[in-house]
Amino acid sequence: MSLVCSVLWLIANVLVVTGPPATMTLFFYSSRAANGELTDFGDLWHKFKRSFGAGWRWGFINLLVMAALIGDIALTGQLSWAQSTIRYTQGLYVALILVWTQIQLYALAFLQVQEEPRVRTAWRNGAVLLGRNILFSILTGIPTLLILLAGIPLFMLTAFFGPVLVAGIATHAVIDKVGIPE
Repeated sequence: MSLVCSVLWLIANVLVVTGPPATMTLFFYSSRAANGELTDFGDLWHKFKRSFGAGWRWGFINLLVMAALIGDIALTGQLSWAQSTIRYTQGLYVALILVWTQIQLYALAFLQVQEEPRVRTAWRNGAVLLGRNILFSILTGIPTLLILLAGIPLFMLTAFFGPVLVAGIATHAVIDKVGIPE
């Protein structure tokens, strides 16, 4: 079922419009799997349909933030003055992208376990979890990133197993650090 979820997630993201709710559904599947609950296509389809509003609220703001950060990296590279600080500034933007991405992963996991699945609350919870567990986040984030990078030459591994792997790691991190009963 994990492989099927990853493939469906990939297809949904290629279609763009269905990407954010598919991402919510992927984390729903991961949360259910982490709790030992069986999930079938009916559960996934129902969650997918219910996730359009929250998915696009999350996705639109995420898109704006990432576009601004990536745009800042590109624009900073175009500056001709203060060449010595340009690389440091670009490094800062890359670090902000990594922090923002980690917060998103935690937030998506939190959305599955919050009593009221509010995106703003999930972002706050994700930021607090990252802030209180920075070393843990680094020690789980770097190996995950390395595994995904190692799978790039073997495209099918990262493409087919990467989405569920990342969702599973984020879900288990939230369960582990917050103490949510499995």
